Amino acid sequence: MLVTHFAPPPLAADLTHQQRALVDATRRWVRARTVGTACPLAAATARLGSAEAAQALHLLLATVGAAWPDPVAVAPPCCARLTHDETTLVAMTVAALRHGRPVFDALLCEMLDADARERLFASALRVGAALGI
Repeated sequence: MLVTHFAPPPLAADLTHQQRALVDATRRWVRARTVGTACPLAAATARLGSAEAAQALHLLLATVGAAWPDPVAVAPPCCARLTHDETTLVAMTVAALRHGRPVFDALLCEMLDADARERLFASALRVGAALGI
């Protein structure tokens, strides 16, 4: 019965190349930070091919980690489906760059206060611009 009420999580294959790179770099950043065997920034740089984009992502993920009301859920790098948090990360980056602050705020207003959204908007805008999302 629940299957008819909820859509399955999106597939990474359905994303644009830049959006997939964002998700993959995020997963590698989280894995490197959690496992501690590699530098998270180096892991993101290796996937994105740009130190500027990796630094922007690093700042965004640190800001998300501080602002999110619950622990951020990120799938392993090999997972075909996105988590809800990964989907939100892509959506907020696209909203910041392409649609502006009103759409960005509408996406997150029920979860985060205005101060948290302000910090996230600036970071998401920088990531989106660096990746060409």
